[in-house]
Amino acid sequence: MVRRRPEPEYGKHAPDYAQASKRRRGGESKEDISYLFIKPVTKKEAPDYLDIISHPMDLSTIRDKARRMEYKSRDDFRHDVYQIVFNAHKYNDRRNPGIPPLADQLLELCDFLLDQYDAELTEAEAGIE
Repeated sequence: MVRRRPEPEYGKHAPDYAQASKRRRGGESKEDISYLFIKPVTKKEAPDYLDIISHPMDLSTIRDKARRMEYKSRDDFRHDVYQIVFNAHKYNDRRNPGIPPLADQLLELCDFLLDQYDAELTEAEAGIE
């Protein structure tokens, strides 16, 4: 007999957006606000997404840009996080109203962490040419 793991419950704010669970793997929990924004949106998930969103952004792209040291300041980094929020609102406000609040929480967390590490970031930014 083959045992299957039960599907985790995703996002208490987006209960009817269960399809995201098929593409998101790993240690997500229903408290994890980032699971919808980890990977780029695919045509399969949202065929019209790129018709509506002209500047797609996701957390894996942000991670890759950080690893390639493309961010010259925390403002550049925050701009990309804000782009996720902007896109979430533009695409989902009428389609999936539970998703934009998760994006808002992501930006709040970003701002909190940027503020918490202000001294370290200021020192790092001073060393960037």
